[in-house]
Amino acid sequence: MALKDNREFIEALSKAGELVRVKQETDWDCEIGAITRRLCETVGSPAALFENITDYAGHRILANSLANWRRIAVAIGLDPESPVREICEEYYARSNKRIKPVVVKKAPCQENVITGEDVDLTMFPAPMVHDGDGGRYISTWHIVIAKDPDSDWTNWGMYRQMIHSKRYLGGLILPTSEMGGIKAKYEAAGKTMPFATAIGGDPVSILCGSFPVGPGISEVDIAGGMRQEPVELVKAVTSDLMVPAQAEIILEGELVPGVQVDEGPFGEFTGFRTSPRSPRPVYKVTAITHRNDPILTMSNMGMPVDESTITVGALGYTLPVRRLLEEQRIPITGVYSPPEMQAMAIVVGTKVPYNHIAMQIAGIVFGLPVMWGYVSKLIVVDDTVDPYNLNEVLHALGTKLHPAKGIHVFPSFGAPLQPFLSLDDRIKGHSAKVLFDCTWPVEWDRETEKPVAVSFKNVYSEEMQKKVLLNWGNYGFK
Repeated sequence: MALKDNREFIEALSKAGELVRVKQETDWDCEIGAITRRLCETVGSPAALFENITDYAGHRILANSLANWRRIAVAIGLDPESPVREICEEYYARSNKRIKPVVVKKAPCQENVITGEDVDLTMFPAPMVHDGDGGRYISTWHIVIAKDPDSDWTNWGMYRQMIHSKRYLGGLILPTSEMGGIKAKYEAAGKTMPFATAIGGDPVSILCGSFPVGPGISEVDIAGGMRQEPVELVKAVTSDLMVPAQAEIILEGELVPGVQVDEGPFGEFTGFRTSPRSPRPVYKVTAITHRNDPILTMSNMGMPVDESTITVGALGYTLPVRRLLEEQRIPITGVYSPPEMQAMAIVVGTKVPYNHIAMQIAGIVFGLPVMWGYVSKLIVVDDTVDPYNLNEVLHALGTKLHPAKGIHVFPSFGAPLQPFLSLDDRIKGHSAKVLFDCTWPVEWDRETEKPVAVSFKNVYSEEMQKKVLLNWGNYGFK
């Protein structure tokens, strides 16, 4: 049974030993951000629920909520001890069984309604996430909702939002993003684009809202499949947009046509602060609705591992890549984007029936629209390497990659947040993509040329492996 909302998720995390309730007073001005960043960089750290926030009595912030695989498993209803491969396989299977949302007339997210001149974004403890950010960001783990004016498609995306004043937000909307495409259509038609921002929805809805699934695909349907039951939606108060009924906070409004105000900088999911303070789109908030005692959610993006590196990379990018490779009948053994690589690299495991299959895979993967932006490194490994095991992947890079014959570079469009680009290249969109082919040539003789991997699973009999695993605890090991 799916977790109904953010509050059920908090209780599930607590039960799994994955949550600490911080009762000591903590300041929204960098202290909560610093604590969360430290958690992200500490292996095995829990999520945190800050319950005593300076200047905001009674308010709470949930941070670091999906920044490890145990919490991803909890969110989608699996055993917290599930292996990464099992979680990814379950995610992929469910994502192919989409479920349409249902509409309700009464919703917790509208228990309180604030409109017009009474709108005040500073009523919430929006944090100064990183020292040096351009302002307080209320939207760092959320969904921004916008409807395509030419169809029934509604996009859910995660586009950062910084508070300018009581009623205005600013944010980065890349033209290559789904929302960027929708925005361009409204501008071309001379129309104002409505938006809604949902903060603190059920964990699967927020998870799916962060995925780069491509134009025309509704994230809410994928979320329904992931939840194995439909997402509940309710009509917004000031527009026809449908918003998650169980969310903690909904911000409603419109993009201000033809206006840009300086926004940023912000410590991004790449692990760097790359985009300087620049004029960017402005959101006018016309209404705020929220639950009683709303809980703000936040992500502190930076060095690995945080929510975005798992959701956007390890889960989000794998869906379209794996689906397309299977459609092209590539014999894949797995697709994975290691969180440690900040959604900048993807690993594809394959059987090698013929030479240059890695080049074929590169042509397919790099041709995907969702790959145009950030994924710039493709690592192809054979079926002796587990693509979900970073140790094995790194070993293949060090030992199976030919430094001259195995590396192939392709000029490409670049995204402005890619840290390795010069400022000039970020502005002009110049970049490149690279294939690392870590497969053996098929003509190598198995007995004389192809090196033998010396590993537990490869050089011991199946009988011996079973005996050792069966007696592991008896040997005194955990």
